[in-house]
Amino acid sequence: MMKFLTEGTEWELKALKGGSVFLALVAVYSLLNQSYDIANARVPLIKAFTVFFPFFWLILSFIGYKYVTNRNYAIFLIYFLLLVHISMFIRNDFQGYIYNMVYADKESAFAGMGKWTDYVFINVPIFLLISLFFLRLWAVVLNVILTILPLFFYLTIHISHPKTFLSEDYFNVLVIDPMAINSFILMDNITILSFFTIGLFIIFFFFQAVIASVKKTERANIVLGRYFSPDIKDEIEKTASTFENQSSKDLDIAIMFTDIVGFTKLSEKMDPKDVLLLLSEYQTMMVDSIFAHKGTVDKFIGDAVMANFGTPKSSGNDAQNAFNCALDMNERLKNWNQLRKEKGLQQLSHRIGIHYGRCVFGNIGSKLRTEFAVIGDPVNVASRICDSCKEFDTNFVVSKEFADKIILPKKYKNIKNFKIRGRKKGIDLVKIYD
Repeated sequence: MMKFLTEGTEWELKALKGGSVFLALVAVYSLLNQSYDIANARVPLIKAFTVFFPFFWLILSFIGYKYVTNRNYAIFLIYFLLLVHISMFIRNDFQGYIYNMVYADKESAFAGMGKWTDYVFINVPIFLLISLFFLRLWAVVLNVILTILPLFFYLTIHISHPKTFLSEDYFNVLVIDPMAINSFILMDNITILSFFTIGLFIIFFFFQAVIASVKKTERANIVLGRYFSPDIKDEIEKTASTFENQSSKDLDIAIMFTDIVGFTKLSEKMDPKDVLLLLSEYQTMMVDSIFAHKGTVDKFIGDAVMANFGTPKSSGNDAQNAFNCALDMNERLKNWNQLRKEKGLQQLSHRIGIHYGRCVFGNIGSKLRTEFAVIGDPVNVASRICDSCKEFDTNFVVSKEFADKIILPKKYKNIKNFKIRGRKKGIDLVKIYD
C-alpha cells in the first residue's frame, strides 16, 4: 500500500475531528447567511441550490467526527478534501458567474467585475486554515492547491475580460469605473496570501515537531507504566519528575521475589509458544497485584518477578503493602489454577520471599539503555529467602526484619538463624501460612 494511505494515528484522528467541527461551524454560518439571500433573491432556485452545499458540509463533518477510524482515515481525508473544494467551487459558480451569464442582461453581464476582483480572496484564508487540521504533508499540499486553483481561475476570467484593466489611480479611475481593477489591492492580496501559505507550512512543521515531542513523552509514560503502579505513575507525571538526570537515593524498602516452582522441568515438555503464554499470564497476574498494592516492578528474571514497595517514594506502609500483595498473589494463583484445572491444564505453584532493608534506588545502565533499579544486600537476601521456600512446608517466607513491620496472620512460625546460600551469617525467618 502507498505510504500516504497508511492508517491514521490517534493524533491524526483527533485533528480531523477538530477539522470536522471547524467545517461544521463554517456550514452553519453559511446557512444563516444564505437564508437571507434566498428570501431576497431574484432567482430563488439558484440560491436554494447553493444551500444544499452547507447541508452537505454538515453531513460530511458529522461523518468525519463520528465514523472515521484509523483504517479509513486516509481514504476519507482524500474524499473530504475533494468533496469540500468541488462543492465550494460549484457553489460559488452558481452564486456568481452562472447567475451573471445566464440571468443578467447581456450588456450588464459581469458589470463591476473590476471591483469584484477584490472579493475573490475572501474565502481563501478560511479553507487554507483547514490545513492546520491535517497532519500529513500530502494532505496540506493538496488542500492548498485545491484552495488556490479556483482563485487563479477567477482571476484569469477577471483580468482577461476585454473591459477590465489594472489601475492605480483611485480618485479619477477606480472610484468611477467598476471595471477597473485596483492593482494595489490585488498585489496586497497576492502578497498576504503568499505569506499566509508560507506561514501555514511553518505551522505544519512546528505541529509535527510538537507532536513528535508529545509522542516521545507518551512513550516515556508508557515505560513508567511498566514499572510503577498507576497511582505512582500519575504522581510522577503531575510533579513533572524526571529520572534521567536524577541522582540515586538511599531508601528503606520491601523487596519481593516470586518464581514458579519446577518451571525448568515444566517448560522442557512444552512448546515455546505455550511457555511464553504461560509466563505472560502468570506475570500479568503478579504485576496487577503489585500495582494494586502500590508496588513497583523492578524486573522479570525468567519466570521470576522482582518487585519493591517504597520507590520512588514511600507510601507510609510499604511493608504491609508488600505483605498484602503476597497474600493477594496466592489468592490469584489459586483462582487461576481452578481455571486451568477446568481446562485440563497442569496446576502451578510458586514461591514468595520478602525482605526489608536499605537499598540504593536510581538509574543504572548506559546512554543507550537505562532502567530504574534497586541495588543492595537486601535484594540478594530477598532472592535467597524466596529460594529457601524449597526447605519449608510453605511457599511464603519473609525475614524477621520484615515481619516486625507488619501485622502477622494467626498462623506463622519463626525460624532462627537459618543459613541462606551465599551468606556466612544466619538470618531469622518467618514462615507464613495463609
